[in-house]
Amino acid sequence: MIKYGIFGDIHGNLEAFEAVLADMEDQGVTHPLCLGDLVGYGANPVECVEVVRALKCPVVRGNHDDFVTHGKSPVSFSEAATVSLEYARRQMSPSQLNFLRRLPLVYVEDPFTLVHATLDGPDQWGYISTRLEAQTCLFYQKTPLCFVGHTHRPCAFAQQKEVRPLEFRQVDVHPDRTKAGRRFLFNVGSVGQPRDGDWRASYAIYSPREEQVDLRRVNYDIEKASQKILKSGLPESLAKRLFRGE
Repeated sequence: MIKYGIFGDIHGNLEAFEAVLADMEDQGVTHPLCLGDLVGYGANPVECVEVVRALKCPVVRGNHDDFVTHGKSPVSFSEAATVSLEYARRQMSPSQLNFLRRLPLVYVEDPFTLVHATLDGPDQWGYISTRLEAQTCLFYQKTPLCFVGHTHRPCAFAQQKEVRPLEFRQVDVHPDRTKAGRRFLFNVGSVGQPRDGDWRASYAIYSPREEQVDLRRVNYDIEKASQKILKSGLPESLAKRLFRGE
């Protein structure tokens, strides 16, 4: 039985990533899917990249993955984000940087689409937080399901005649013939740096047989992850924010 595990925004948090992978195994996930941003913020960018590479799963490029290969950081980045990007760049080998550089911005495999940010401008790194922003992305969505990341906050939207937000816990995505054209957009949250007030790692499971998408929250060794950030010389704020889920 096929089960997809959709995760992203790992951000160098190896402890959170390993906990999510263990939970996916416990839940019977057969096909992992990665929404990008393997690096940035956390202390283990190299290890996280290597684990993703070993999974040999579909991966789309996130903004941190993109910027780390450029040799400079965007002016919109905070000081902490810029420092963490430079840290990741110093740690990574040419092969690892090339892996990130060559990742696609969008991946389509019926019945779903993967993109880190938005379909209307996948390389512009816009955010989907509001109904209007979701509506714009859904306009470009050609598959029944689309999974995104980037905001680090889980959320879900459905569209038939109009777009409406959904409570994202367990969502029925059955293609009801009376609701032809119904489409869904899911933000699966963040593995390594959730920003919805819940420090636990976040990801989603899509079960084609049950025709449902479930949001999962996973405990991990947050103390170890935060101590690694401090020992690596990264900004203290990056360690503290893990506990606040922001």
